[in-house]
Amino acid sequence: MRIISILFTFTAGVLLTACAAKPPIVAQNKTVVVNEQTIVLGGSYDTEKKKLLLTANGDAIMQGRFPPMTPTQNLNANFEDMKFKGDCYFGSVLGDQGGRFGIVASIIQSAKSSTADKCDIFIDGTKQETLYF
Repeated sequence: MRIISILFTFTAGVLLTACAAKPPIVAQNKTVVVNEQTIVLGGSYDTEKKKLLLTANGDAIMQGRFPPMTPTQNLNANFEDMKFKGDCYFGSVLGDQGGRFGIVASIIQSAKSSTADKCDIFIDGTKQETLYF
């Protein structure tokens, strides 16, 4: 009987630990054609680690973390002989700060209509698509 209660407690602990981690926010994939090549753009954002990952055709090509109180991230990469650039703005990075700073940040973002978490993707200097998270 004691073994059963220990196993039950262990199993419950494992399940609660697994459920505690938030899954990353995943952007909807967007397909573009550049230089007669089809490219599927995508990405994910881990809110706990503040880590952004951008992909092309399923391959991670750009990644970065948001510094404290900084909602912008500019990423660059080369992929299949093309230059990729991600200009990202994540309003939630500021809004999640809480306290007075979070309130002020939310007011400023609302006034500018820039509260979305998004990345503008450029390929060879031309804006191709916007990924929303």
